[in-house]
Amino acid sequence: MFRIACAAFLAMMCAFAGNVQAQGINEYVVKKAVSPITIDGRLSEPEWEEAALTERFVYYVNGSATVLSTQGKMLWDDQYLYVAFICEDPDVWATLKNHDDHLWNEEVAEMFIDPDGDGLNYLELQVNPLGTLMDLLMSKAYSDGGKSDFDWNLNGFTAGIFVDGTLNDINDNDIKWVCEVRLPFENMAFSAPAMDFPPKDGDSWRLNLYRYDYGGDDRKDTELSAWNRTDSRGFHAPDKFGRIIFSQEPVISPTKVNDAETVPAGFGISGNYPNPFNPSTRIDFHLPADGSVNLDIYNVLGQHIRSLIDGNCKAGNNSIVWDGRDTSGNSVNSGIYFSNLKVNSQVSSHRMLLMK
Repeated sequence: MFRIACAAFLAMMCAFAGNVQAQGINEYVVKKAVSPITIDGRLSEPEWEEAALTERFVYYVNGSATVLSTQGKMLWDDQYLYVAFICEDPDVWATLKNHDDHLWNEEVAEMFIDPDGDGLNYLELQVNPLGTLMDLLMSKAYSDGGKSDFDWNLNGFTAGIFVDGTLNDINDNDIKWVCEVRLPFENMAFSAPAMDFPPKDGDSWRLNLYRYDYGGDDRKDTELSAWNRTDSRGFHAPDKFGRIIFSQEPVISPTKVNDAETVPAGFGISGNYPNPFNPSTRIDFHLPADGSVNLDIYNVLGQHIRSLIDGNCKAGNNSIVWDGRDTSGNSVNSGIYFSNLKVNSQVSSHRMLLMK
């Protein structure tokens, strides 16, 4: 009840914020993974690199912009639904270590899942930056007289965490934390007995993603965000959950290539020099004919870093230098980056390593 009261108070406060988003239902097409996914929070598999990002999370009650960026990604295979949260955070912290602790009292990523969208027997799942799990079953929304069942467990619920920074050190500046989750279809099937588990191509579920962040010098500045905004009822508003649509389409397109040997003859990125590099590198590529070219840089999370070429290039050997800066002119962090060359329907990618 304390949590509900806090959420209601925050809802009233957020109602006065600007940049209010029009109410609607966000949709996300979940594509299939084609190889095993390791649950470690690093999102290093090619499938995660290719999976689309959700819309940036907003204040849950009215859709206004948040201070911190939070976005999600999703994948599936015949056994599991995979969910990832990418949470910007200058101070990543958590202390709760026991299963089913009240994780919402600290920083946490949350999933509310209602496969058949009837508002009954929906799942609430939480993970904090320590990797502690909380799972409960809601009979229906609190506003409709619903009750929570903490004795219920989602067997096979697994999470991995990666912290870009230092966990539980308020004196330094962190970058983000990433939460990667694996949810077994067979253990969620009871909640929607008329539906298929695993889903069929085109099946849709209702699902929402949320985040609690506690910041400031005393860690009491609370930011509650959601993928799809709800309303004054708080997080428990099943009719306001987002919608995910399952697709049999592999997340890695058949036209997507990863090395020069597999690209069409006469086309592709031939490499970059030096590699590893610091502070800059030359990217070399070859075109069999004149054409319109897009050459972009992405990080391992699939986030666009910079556009290097957006225009026409001549046939033959071409090159361009990337100075290790993003679109805003800021120097990027050390790590793996990808140059992505696109000409018409042909795509070539190349992995690069920036070391500082």
